[in-house]
Amino acid sequence: MSNDTASVYSGKEKLVLGLDILFTYILMIFGNVVTTTGSGMACPDWPLCYGTVNPPKAISVWIEWGHRMIGGITGFLILAAAFLVWKKAGPAIRFFLKIAVATIVAAILLGGGIIIIDAPLLDSFMRIAVVSSHIVSSTIIFVTMIIAYHSVSSRAGEAADRFSVFLFVLVYAQIVIGIVVRYAHASMGCGPDWPLCQGSILPPDYSFEVLLHYIHRLIAYVIFGLTLWKLATLLKAGSPARQAGITFGLVLLQAAIGIGIVQTVMFLPLLVAHGAAGFALLGWTAWLGAPGMIGARAAED
Repeated sequence: MSNDTASVYSGKEKLVLGLDILFTYILMIFGNVVTTTGSGMACPDWPLCYGTVNPPKAISVWIEWGHRMIGGITGFLILAAAFLVWKKAGPAIRFFLKIAVATIVAAILLGGGIIIIDAPLLDSFMRIAVVSSHIVSSTIIFVTMIIAYHSVSSRAGEAADRFSVFLFVLVYAQIVIGIVVRYAHASMGCGPDWPLCQGSILPPDYSFEVLLHYIHRLIAYVIFGLTLWKLATLLKAGSPARQAGITFGLVLLQAAIGIGIVQTVMFLPLLVAHGAAGFALLGWTAWLGAPGMIGARAAED
């Protein structure tokens, strides 16, 4: 009998899902490094690199080749996790596993397509969409694997928290917009100003890059305000606030790095750290919102 309670799963399923989450996180950070260092086309062909599995010993080449190898490992782990969990999983978890498997297939094809169509120059809206979609697919896999892991490792009947689900949706939207900001070269859309945008509360220039960056900032302010309010409310009521404290800490870290990027005019290590902190926040909010998302899906089945 299939179900989504933790008691039916062994340590093997939990280990594979945990490794999958870890490697997906590393893959996303590595993808950020690829973009930051301009190594996206260092391997001119696909799936090999310079026609071999042992390409030239250049840093940019091995950054891109390393990214591909981590992607291969991640894909194998996703398939292994789906195989191990499937028979014991109920409809809700099977739904998320289907999304993960379909997305990894699409990501592989999309990654190869990016190389074939020579997309990294980002000189059109379509190219921005194609390249951004590649890393967005990784975030989908990351989130679905976290939801699956939560299901196989947590107690049945865990209470759903609507605020956590809402916060996850908001953070996910912010991450996606941030990815587009990065690939559209809109990171400095408001110039080196903070908290103003080009010296004004409202941006004087409503070009695509400026508006995109400004929206990214506005959502960040909303997330900051919501997480601070949640933490303050719990502390005032004398309720457990550890999870809310972690959430606000991650938001604060992400915001501080983002401000640093603007103030230093895109210092490269900060760009990588910004992505790492953002993906960590995404994973944490996905974990907190998992009971609500699993419950909502189960209610539909």
